Amino acid sequence: MLYLIGFMGVGKTTIGKQIAALNKVIFIDTDSQIEKETSKSIKEIFETDGEIAFRKLETDTIRSIDRKAIIACGGGLPAHNNNIEYLKHKGTVIFLKASTETLIKRLEKNKNKRPLISKLTNDKRLEFIRKILKEREKTYKQADYTIETDNKTVKEVLREINSLLLTI
Repeated sequence: MLYLIGFMGVGKTTIGKQIAALNKVIFIDTDSQIEKETSKSIKEIFETDGEIAFRKLETDTIRSIDRKAIIACGGGLPAHNNNIEYLKHKGTVIFLKASTETLIKRLEKNKNKRPLISKLTNDKRLEFIRKILKEREKTYKQADYTIETDNKTVKEVLREINSLLLTI
C-alpha cells in the first residue's frame, strides 16, 4: 500500500491517480469512497452528522481496504484515531507538503467543496490553514517520506515518487 497524506489541496488525488495509472494498480481516494458508501457529499456529512462522525467514517474506510492500492487520504485522516500508526504499519506513507501560500492559491479554486473552509473569509481561511497545519505537522512528519510540491509540476512530483518507489 502507498498512502499519500497532506493538507487539503496539496494534490493527493491528482498525483495518486497518475501514480496508480503508471504503476497499473488501483487508486482509492478516501473522500470519494466515503461519498460513494454514504451517498452523501463530504460537505453534507459535515453539516448533518458532524466532524466526529466523518472522522470515524474515514477510519472505517481506511481500515476496510484490503487490496494493494495507491490511496489518497483525507487531509485530517492521519491525525485522528491513531490512523498514522495504522498507515505506517500497513504500507509506505508519503507526505505531500506545500506552503500555506501555495495551499491558499490552490484551495481558492474550489473552496465550496471544502467544508472546513467554505464559509470562511480570506483572512480567516489563512488563519485556519496555518492553525490546522501546525496541529497536524507532528503527524505529517511521521510519514516515511516527505515530498515538497511548491513550484513543482505534477510530472516533477510523479518522477520523485516513482524514484522513491524503485528504492522501496
